[in-house]
Amino acid sequence: MKYCKQSTEEHPLCKMFPSYLESINTIINNEGGTHQPFNDEVALNLDKIKSNSGNTHIKKMKSMDMVICVIDNDDKVHSLLIDYKLNCNGTKSLSDGDCRDKIKHSTIILFGSGIPIYNKYVFIFKDELLEQSRSIISRVLNNATIEVLNINEFRTNYFD
Repeated sequence: MKYCKQSTEEHPLCKMFPSYLESINTIINNEGGTHQPFNDEVALNLDKIKSNSGNTHIKKMKSMDMVICVIDNDDKVHSLLIDYKLNCNGTKSLSDGDCRDKIKHSTIILFGSGIPIYNKYVFIFKDELLEQSRSIISRVLNNATIEVLNINEFRTNYFD
């Protein structure tokens, strides 16, 4: 699975909310990150869609931070959900319910877009919490669909 800028820019939600298509570096910065290794790559800011929705039910939902489009080996487009945990000062804030709710609610927001959601959900942590976070998510959350990465691994896995 590799990032596709064109598919991201043409995502049906981008057409509905063009002002929420942002530089990935900007989203990283807004989420507390200082390392910004991306160039002109963009993503749809789901937090902004949620908070600016006219639907009060959607406004109350938890959401992943952003969505990008990725293409598989068969040239099929998928939505990839990403959440930044760069403001975490420890792993105590990780909870099964929070992660599951973010995934579930984000899939509701994306429902009907016509682009299937990829079956991996990416949570990005700062380096000093990476191994602890991986351990907690694999042990406590026991969720094989959650991928825990740092920013560089995310770039390598989905962009390079």
